[in-house]
Amino acid sequence: MVGQQLAQAFGAAQALIDRIPRDLDATIEELRRWYYRQHPAERDRLLWQRFTGAEQMYGRLESAVGVAREALEMERLALIQVDVERNALATHPLPATVEGAATEPGVEPVRRYQSLGLERDARQAALAELERLLPAPEQTLGQLPDVIARVLETVVTIDREALVRRVRESGELEHLRSRFERLRTMANTHAAEIDEWNQRVGRPVRVPRIRFRWPSAAIWDALLAEAVEAPELVWDDDRRPPSA
Repeated sequence: MVGQQLAQAFGAAQALIDRIPRDLDATIEELRRWYYRQHPAERDRLLWQRFTGAEQMYGRLESAVGVAREALEMERLALIQVDVERNALATHPLPATVEGAATEPGVEPVRRYQSLGLERDARQAALAELERLLPAPEQTLGQLPDVIARVLETVVTIDREALVRRVRESGELEHLRSRFERLRTMANTHAAEIDEWNQRVGRPVRVPRIRFRWPSAAIWDALLAEAVEAPELVWDDDRRPPSA
């Protein structure tokens, strides 16, 4: 059972390693084509399943390797105990006669010695199998984090490309700026009437002002003074993969 679980987790992890190209640009381009073939309502969920699935695969292999290592240590300890008991029984005097061998006290040590021999053979075989199986999964476990990091890099890149594209096509920033402008206008309604009656009565008309605590007045002024520009992707290392 331990070997079967280890083999299954190892096979899945190795398939992931073989499937992910080392060239990040090629991986991004491949995932981009896949992403836009999906239904728009399902794209983002399916995209992130690529990463969460790889992350879960790492967890399964890590767990399987841990269980196998633990089983290996337990088999080694059990084999030592079997050898100790078997060696102790080997010093037990054998029955001198057939009648003595037939009696229960004489038969039991012999049977136990034989049983321990079978157990010893079985545990040695289990040890040999685990020692044979473990190195490849352990090596793959060491390689997997870099592969999963490449999956994350690819998924986040496509996710952020899609966001930039949606913002550009939807005009969300223009709508947001217009909303801020409307709010400022609404906060200063009837300004002309107030100015007129300030002059007529020779004193300020007492009406409350609306003050927005967020964003601050300076930021709001700067925001409305700037032209709206679409967002763009920025790479800190100046490496730009193919654009969408």
